[in-house]
Parts: sequence; C-alpha cells; structure tokens
Amino acid sequence: MKSDHETGVLIQLDVPYGGGPQENLCVDTYRPAGDGPHPALLCLHGGAWLHGSQRQYESWGPWLAKRGYAVVAVDYRLSSQVSPAWPGVWDDICRSLDWLIAKASSLNIDTTRIATIGDSVGGLMAAMLSLDERTAPHIRAVVGVYGVYDLPEWWRVTRPPNRTEDPVGRLMGRPYEEAREDYESFSPVHRLREMSGKPAARYLIIYGDQDTRVPHDQSGRFLSALGEKDADFEAMRIPGAGHSWFTYAKDHSARRRVDEEPNVTVAPTLLRFLEKSVPQ
Repeated sequence: MKSDHETGVLIQLDVPYGGGPQENLCVDTYRPAGDGPHPALLCLHGGAWLHGSQRQYESWGPWLAKRGYAVVAVDYRLSSQVSPAWPGVWDDICRSLDWLIAKASSLNIDTTRIATIGDSVGGLMAAMLSLDERTAPHIRAVVGVYGVYDLPEWWRVTRPPNRTEDPVGRLMGRPYEEAREDYESFSPVHRLREMSGKPAARYLIIYGDQDTRVPHDQSGRFLSALGEKDADFEAMRIPGAGHSWFTYAKDHSARRRVDEEPNVTVAPTLLRFLEKSVPQ
C-alpha cells in the first residue's frame, strides 16, 4: 500500500479479487485515510469489452477518496481475451461486489452505502448491478456516463460493416436473432421494463450530445424507461461532448483527468449526487 500524505489517500493497486477465467483479475483501491466506515464506489471502466482496465480510474480514484469515498476500480475479462466474454464478464462484476462486501471491515467500508460508477459499457454493468435481483439490494445509487443501456440496439448499430470489431457480437458469441433472451437479460432497458415495481437505486445519467461511439439515444432510452417506472433519476447532458473523456489513460488522447473539461463541469454535479445518495 502507498499513501499520498498530501491528500490523505491510501492507494492499493492490483489487488486480486478472484475474477477472470484464471481467477487472477484485480481491483485498484483508493481510500480515505481518516476514520470510517466510508461509503464505497464500485467503478467499472469502458472499452467495448475489448480493451481498457481498472487503471482508467486513476484520476477519479484519488479525487473521490479525498472527498470521503472508498473507490474500488475493477478489471474484468475482455472479449479480446476470451470470446464470448459473456456471461463470464458478468460473473466478474458480481464477484467484485462480493469481494468488496467481504473485505468491508479491512477496507473500512460501510456496506449499506454502496454506489457504482460506470462509463460506456461499464455503465451497462453498473446499471445491471442495480437491476439484478441478486445484486440490487446492495446498490444505493448508479452513475452512468455515456453508457450502453439497450444492448440489442447497440448490436444493431455496431455490427459490421458499421464497426469492424463487432463489440456486442464478440461479447455474446452469437447474433441477436440466435440469442435474444441472453441479449435482453444483459440489457438494462429490457431488464427495467420487466420489473413489476420501481428500482430502489437512484440514478445520475450523464452523456454528451455529440457522441458517435455510443449514440446519446442510448441514454435517452434508459431515461425513458426509468421515467416509465417512476424511478428516482437525474440527467446531465454535456453540449458538444463526445465519448471516452470521463476516464483517463495516458495513451488515449480523448481521455481526460478530473481537472480537465468536461470533467470539471461534471464533478460538482456528480459529487452532489453522491452526497445525497450515499452520504458521508
């Protein structure tokens, strides 16, 4: 463990949590050094299930920990490594939540105050945590940033020749026509519409209106479904913003640190939402 004495943040990188085919995938943790227990944020990176890692939260992690949140950023299996990655990737996400809960005492975490943050396909999995009957009781709030929420629709707009890498096809292993039930079971919009009541979690849905990688109508579809269920949600549209900017990577020019736009604009709203949803 290393400690940033200037900010009072405890950082542990590459901590195994048991995910992946070899059960060797890791999380990064960023925790307040002060008294707890602290509310926890399970952070899920984007990358179309083809690339990316938990390290993409290396800017948000310390920033949020300095403000009293214990951040657990998750690495999960990718379709570029194991195809199809579903349902194993969902098993990884669920296992990371189980690990967080099991380690709550040593991490100084309050398991009654867990929220999840996800960007792009991480937004899909963050939303799923709040909608799946096994995991939903643990999730108080969800922040989704330019997320994928209607998986069958995203398959339609990203399958070849629209995108040569076929992210959804590689994730699922079969086209929608051959695996409709599987696609819809891993689709927050479809899962939400199947619910008899409203979800217990609160939602903050953030998106850019110039996103061409995950069209902003994905967020619109999810917001409409949340409204139909009378869910507790907020939306934040970022004029002129595209994709990838929320998390940071040194080798990706579109990605931004917390102290860069659009994150400078997003940060106060995100923090206010967390303070209301999973208070200190």
